[in-house]
Amino acid sequence: MLDASTNQLGGVIPPSHRECDDNYQSVIYHKGNLRVIACKDSLQWIIQRAEKRHGQCEWAAVSYHTTKKSLIRVWHTKSGDYHGAVELGKLPKIIGSISHGA
Repeated sequence: MLDASTNQLGGVIPPSHRECDDNYQSVIYHKGNLRVIACKDSLQWIIQRAEKRHGQCEWAAVSYHTTKKSLIRVWHTKSGDYHGAVELGKLPKIIGSISHGA
């Protein structure tokens, strides 16, 4: 998850509750122009792609997942990022559950 970051002027930017914001509070994994977040209600994981809109970076949904298996499969297909698949493998089988594993 993100902590507060700083803007170009050195001011602190607190984490955001808006899923499209660059400083969204529930980012799980980020690589290049792709990231995985937990939705604000923790009902699903969302793979997002960065898009420039009006000179600002916003994040748009690519896919939605409630199971780790689906999330990892699509993440690897979209990103080719093996390390990300390993990191995402640490999530519970189903979002919102506490059991981990394959």
